[in-house]
Amino acid sequence: MVLVFFLSFFLKIISVGLISDLTASVEKFDARTKRVMENHDNHVFVGQCGVDAVAYFKSLSFLVERLEKSSGIFIEPKNFPKIAIKLETVFAPGLQTSSYLVDGLLEFLRRRGFSKSKLIIVDYGRGGLLRGGFLRQDEISKGYKGHRVVTFLDPEYTDINWFHDSPLPPAKHDRVAYYLSHPQNRDKRLVEERKSFLPRILFQDDIYWINLSVAMDDPHLGIDGACSNLTLGAINNFQRFLQSATLAPAAVAEILAIPEIWSKRLFSLIDLSKFQFAGGRAFDAEFVLQDKKMILGKNPFCVDFAAWTIIAKHREKHGFSHRLKRNALLFKYGEELGMGPILSTQIFDGKQIQ
Repeated sequence: MVLVFFLSFFLKIISVGLISDLTASVEKFDARTKRVMENHDNHVFVGQCGVDAVAYFKSLSFLVERLEKSSGIFIEPKNFPKIAIKLETVFAPGLQTSSYLVDGLLEFLRRRGFSKSKLIIVDYGRGGLLRGGFLRQDEISKGYKGHRVVTFLDPEYTDINWFHDSPLPPAKHDRVAYYLSHPQNRDKRLVEERKSFLPRILFQDDIYWINLSVAMDDPHLGIDGACSNLTLGAINNFQRFLQSATLAPAAVAEILAIPEIWSKRLFSLIDLSKFQFAGGRAFDAEFVLQDKKMILGKNPFCVDFAAWTIIAKHREKHGFSHRLKRNALLFKYGEELGMGPILSTQIFDGKQIQ
């Protein structure tokens, strides 16, 4: 089954100045994407970051148990046979998913009955996993502490029949790659450059996903966090979306709206032990701060919204421009595609939910 989610309708909206008519345009989408939120899907829970794997395990246990009570799910093998854990290591080692967090989660899942063979570590780039300490160059085949690691270089990461189709042109270096692959076939290049292949490993068959991301202020998305990690941070030729304040959040929302992806979510988590509050789209240590919070929820949009509000306060504190809700198109598009309510996210910290 080929999934084709066109960004062209967004381009049409922009060209005639009808952003306010987005809701009407969304009616053309597959009815399966227009979901009614159930089981308090807009609840997110705030806990303390850990200083080591043991502390992360305790904090994760605390947060997951509250998520389970709120959502009605219980994470165990009979309910969720296999779990793919998406990391974020593109800016490793400066800003990355903590290995302590990963170790704490793996211990939590082990105690819930998951064997190593049922847990898969996933990220797009092998280089980030090497820099982040999740792989060793001389022992790549061994994975991470006995767990299989899958990247875009591995054949099971993608499937030629699963892609996001967009009329946007590719970035320059992607176009060069397509030319080198198909030097004599222009029609083939034009077809291929429209496709962004989806991370099939995150949602195929009986696999469900957990999303462990970091947070970075982003001039176009508003926040590069949980939603971006599962979408632009997991597909090829993502660079073509990054320079547009409208098309970047549209692509993120469209990909997450694919029912096969959305229905396979267990939870997303943003670790604020390190986050970047300005200078986004590239790592800049000058704007990196530390917090003792991590945010967990079933809905990645709501997790991003909670982190976005925290980052916005730090931006103001350091004299940077204020981020307005009405300009946060990522959250608006998420709601328009039926993945809300997002702007009414309910945030529970430890004291409130104990």
